[in-house]
Amino acid sequence: MTPSLRMWALTVFAAAGNLAMAQELVPVDVVSPPGIQKETGQAGSDLDADADLDIPDGDEDELDSLLDLVDDDVSKLSSVNVSRQATMAPALNTEVTTVSRQKSTIGRSPAAVFVISNEMIRHSGARTIPDVLRMAPGVQVSQIDASEWAVSIRGSNGRFANKLLVQIDGRTVYTPLFGGTFWDVQDLLFEDIERIEVVRGPGAAVWGANAVNGVINIITKNAKDTHGTFVEAGAGTEQNGFTSARHGWRTANGVDMRVYGKWFDRDEATLPDSDAHDDWRMARGGFRADWKPDHTSHLTFQGDAYGGESGRESLVPTPAPVYTRTVIEDTDLSGFNGLLRYSQTLNDDNEWSIQAYFDHTYRQFQQLKFGEKRDSVDIDFQHQFKAFDDHSFVWGASYRNSRDHIYDSPFFLTFDPDDRTVDQLNYFVQDEITLIDDALYFTTGAKFTHSDYTPFEFQPTARILWTPNERQSIWASYSRAVRSPTRVGIDVSLTMLPGPSAPTAFPLFLGNRKFASENMDAWEIGMRAQPTQAFSWDAAAFYFDYDDLQAVSVGAPYFSLGPPAAVYVPLTITNSGQGRSYGFELGANYALSEDWRLYGAYTFLREQLTTASTNVGGSPDNQIYLQSSFNLTRHTDLDVMWRYSDSLPLQSTPSYNTMDVRYAWRPSRDWEVALVGRNLLQPDHKEVGNDGFTGNVSTNIQREFYAAISLWY
Repeated sequence: MTPSLRMWALTVFAAAGNLAMAQELVPVDVVSPPGIQKETGQAGSDLDADADLDIPDGDEDELDSLLDLVDDDVSKLSSVNVSRQATMAPALNTEVTTVSRQKSTIGRSPAAVFVISNEMIRHSGARTIPDVLRMAPGVQVSQIDASEWAVSIRGSNGRFANKLLVQIDGRTVYTPLFGGTFWDVQDLLFEDIERIEVVRGPGAAVWGANAVNGVINIITKNAKDTHGTFVEAGAGTEQNGFTSARHGWRTANGVDMRVYGKWFDRDEATLPDSDAHDDWRMARGGFRADWKPDHTSHLTFQGDAYGGESGRESLVPTPAPVYTRTVIEDTDLSGFNGLLRYSQTLNDDNEWSIQAYFDHTYRQFQQLKFGEKRDSVDIDFQHQFKAFDDHSFVWGASYRNSRDHIYDSPFFLTFDPDDRTVDQLNYFVQDEITLIDDALYFTTGAKFTHSDYTPFEFQPTARILWTPNERQSIWASYSRAVRSPTRVGIDVSLTMLPGPSAPTAFPLFLGNRKFASENMDAWEIGMRAQPTQAFSWDAAAFYFDYDDLQAVSVGAPYFSLGPPAAVYVPLTITNSGQGRSYGFELGANYALSEDWRLYGAYTFLREQLTTASTNVGGSPDNQIYLQSSFNLTRHTDLDVMWRYSDSLPLQSTPSYNTMDVRYAWRPSRDWEVALVGRNLLQPDHKEVGNDGFTGNVSTNIQREFYAAISLWY
């Protein structure tokens, strides 16, 4: 056979294989319900079977044999592991990095992981990160007022939930003040978010303390993927106004850049008999630069700055009759951060990276005068490599320094000392062992932590994963996680509202210098599958055993001359709390057609914690989320989201169900008009009770409508 005919035959062979794969590919995600977005592609070649080909006689038999191989072995062409899995089960091939701190897929992750894509965020109609997280199974989200949320995973939820690790591009955003996240200052340009990875269950073996019940990792797009200009503006009944803009470009020396800015002003919510005074406004801006000096290295430099105010209404104690007062005030919020990351790929199985960031935050309550100023520096190194063919190692170390200054509110909330610096050193190692090629994997590892609060913490994990075929994976795990002490647990003095039975005696919540880490042992099992190209599902079950939980010990009442003079009932923080929680989560996608897709999630949770423990009763037993995404025409979308949340008896909060609707019209590829209605089934509803510790009054979440225009060019 001549070289030209040989090349022609091989081209036909490859085209046939690609066509077979393309015909099978329907992107349905087992855990990530994408919005309806038609992706079209064409492969193949128009060949006339009767065309005359000038084939030398001596090569006809050889060509016939080659074409016979095409008929027999097209399926073998697509049996390359990565391509076949992407074709047979795209649901299992979604990229994740949070489970093991290295690139993997959902199908190869021995953990309960859910990925929220950028397209899903757009179709949700949400304007805040907590509202986006509502679609993830196992995540409890309760809106407290216009700017505050209680967010947790698999229980222990409350305004000061402290068993969830939240990261943005590798930068930890939970505060060492109480070990949780201030959600009113966690915001991004949604257009620049690539995905949000939600890991239910402990991630402490690789991420360290506070990754107890779960990890949320928000990953933004590489600057090379955001070239051009994006502009968005809108307003509505609760959204007084919002606007965002971003511009990306490539410099002459090959550096990809982007800059962005955004602003919003949100109206106050409502109380049963008055306005809530919880209006919220914020402006922020930032940049990102990505540079690849060569094919093996990557440098990222990024930063953000923000400033604004959030209103609130609180009931706080006062030593004068009637011993309580209502405080209506604004909280000043500001901060900035910068992150530098460098990674080097030595070969396909050997890569290392180093990252450093600085984070400054400030918040001040204008009337109460309480505030916090904090500066944190973090340096993190990790290295992954393959050894002995069957072992994939990843190890690393990090150092974190956090120093703060607390502005006390006399009689109400004070810290001793006002200034504290805490150092923390972490190192970890993890080994993934291939027991059976492409079928059975065993992962083991541990995180070791030393800080000024605790001398040594050991957090191990063991995970096993079985992938019997390309469409299915089954996993099980055991993990141990700890939550480290914080400033609140060690140094706080908080005067709480007096009870009705003793209106002149003030409960006094006190820190304890001997307070140790909380501990949790976790057992999990899960399965995910894509039995057909149109249907996929994911299920996970867990059992958490808690020990040494933060609780309070009631002391004998005493009288203090002050100032001010008052009767106090000491409530000293201890490690006497314990309990367990268990439950399961289900998620499923079904593509009824190319234009219509359904997604649903169900969460069952049962907590049995001692009542002396904190954050008890803030998580519903049952949650349901349903979404229908439909392309009405080539240029219009209709998304309908319905959710149900069980009652919270300990917080006197009834169950609720509500609905969001989004209608979008795209006259062209360059712009879109969206009309969104949220919380439509009732004029307003409450999602959580008042905060008994700080007196923060929860408000009713109102029905709202807004319109937005987005432009890309």
